[in-house]
Amino acid sequence: MSKISWTDEEDLEQDDFECLPHSGNVFIDTRFKRYSSWSLASSTDSALLARANFDPSSYDAEKERERAEERERIFERYTQGRSRTDDIEPWEEPNFSHYMKKDHYGFIHEKPIPMEPVDKKSLEKKQMKEKKWLRMVKHWQETNRMPEDLKSRIWKGCPDSLRGQVWPLMLRIREIKQSNEKQHGPNMYERMKEKARRKSPDIRQIDLDVHRTYRNHEMFQLKYGVMQQKLFYVLAAYSMFNKEVGYCQGMANVVALMLMYLHEEEDAFWALTSLLRGERYQMNDFFTPRLPKLFRCLDHHMVLRKKFIPSVHKHLKKLQYEPTLYATKWFLQCFLDKLPFSLALRVWDIFLLEGEEIETAMAIAILRTFKKTLIKSNDEQLNDFMCRLGESQLDEEKIIDNLSEVLLDLRRQRMSHLPKPTIIEEIKPSESMSTLPSNKKVKKKKKNRDMNNGGGNTLPSMHMTSL
Repeated sequence: MSKISWTDEEDLEQDDFECLPHSGNVFIDTRFKRYSSWSLASSTDSALLARANFDPSSYDAEKERERAEERERIFERYTQGRSRTDDIEPWEEPNFSHYMKKDHYGFIHEKPIPMEPVDKKSLEKKQMKEKKWLRMVKHWQETNRMPEDLKSRIWKGCPDSLRGQVWPLMLRIREIKQSNEKQHGPNMYERMKEKARRKSPDIRQIDLDVHRTYRNHEMFQLKYGVMQQKLFYVLAAYSMFNKEVGYCQGMANVVALMLMYLHEEEDAFWALTSLLRGERYQMNDFFTPRLPKLFRCLDHHMVLRKKFIPSVHKHLKKLQYEPTLYATKWFLQCFLDKLPFSLALRVWDIFLLEGEEIETAMAIAILRTFKKTLIKSNDEQLNDFMCRLGESQLDEEKIIDNLSEVLLDLRRQRMSHLPKPTIIEEIKPSESMSTLPSNKKVKKKKKNRDMNNGGGNTLPSMHMTSL
């Protein structure tokens, strides 16, 4: 593969057309005939649906000028932030004055949350746990080596107060940033922000999604507030950094989660880079046009459902309850918004450690956990149960235990990873632009991954754009 070619600032205009969406392929078109239930998707999923059914359009100079003007107006609103409120309509600003309580994670609720009695023994146990984690994290930061006991501790649960230190280490944010800036120059994130202001075709959709992302959370409550500004800038910059993806609905929630714990814009940017292009997570093809990895996940989930929980599979098949109706956002956002937030965080802890196979295993673990409820439900009850799963009081330890058991079962059967993509899926217009290691290194990494049946710990190969 040829390495990335870089151009001078004067030559930037030559890649204007690269900002337009990529064309799809015939193979993926046939997949949609099998998933007619997409038509039942809610209106909030319309952007995602449109991306999956993408039909390339011709370039229109007049429309491009209009988009450029609109892009500049939107950027200016975020630049001014809360200092200018004349662009904020009353109905756009959530009124939380009547809300009585926010939970431990910053989400605001209408009803008061019962105060839990302080248990002295539990508090002491929690403090001891945090001290052990602090010692481990300090040693990790000093040696840059993953602790041997990290895996067992992550499965037991990472203290919420330390996720801001642990997640960047698992995502290898510092190494990824240094590697990219060593190869392509400093201030990569700021350069991508500036380029997005001039060229990104995704600004309008990003703006729309920012204003409906976690508005019931104290960090993202205020329109054009500090955290909304950070969320907007990260998504805008990444739309130019990885033009194979650009922006896709679903990415906003993932970046918002990163900002809740990493706080810094640039850290969230490199975290998203690690998640999409890292060998361990490989989320990139969830968000490329035609969503190829999503369909591979749905197909693989159907196979696993039939093999490991046949009674549930038979019942859901009878009701024609396809995986697209309940598992689409499970895979796209790694269960964000579809599980109680505290449980979703536990899943993300394990996902960042173990990698992409956790999504496959967790989808089966949920169905296995609620097997009795599912096989007794009619289609209406089934849909209601799946929709309310994120608001339910769940036994987190039981679900995590089931996840561990399912993961072991899948690994024994060598089914924890997705089947390899088809040759057609692997052919992408951007491949010639990617910086890849030599064949010798690729074989070595593949061998190592096969041995531990898990994600590697190597730096991701980034799809970059001309600056």
